[in-house]
Amino acid sequence: MNVEYSRQFEKAAYKLTGKYKNSLKRIILEVKQAKSISEVSGCIKLVSSKQYYRIRMGDYRLILLLREANDTVIFEILLSRGEIYNNENIRSLRKKG
Repeated sequence: MNVEYSRQFEKAAYKLTGKYKNSLKRIILEVKQAKSISEVSGCIKLVSSKQYYRIRMGDYRLILLLREANDTVIFEILLSRGEIYNNENIRSLRKKG
C-alpha cells in the first residue's frame, strides 16, 4: 500500500523515543507491505467513520485514513490514549472524513 503522513503525525512521531519509535517503524513497514488494510495486525475500524482505522501502540493510538481509490493509507494522528478520544479530536476527524 502507498503511505502518506500528515504534518501533525510527523511532528508527533519525531518526538517519540526508544521502544515507541521502534514500534512505529515496524507498524509503518507492515502497512507498506500489506496488500489490504485487513492484513495489518491490530488495525480496527472506527465506529464513527467509514474510512478511519486505529492501531494501538502501547499508550499511543495511531489514526489512519484509508483512501481506496488509489490504495493509499494516510497516517493522520498519533496521540496518547488519553488525548486521542477527546471531543476536539473526534470532531476534527468527522470534518475530514
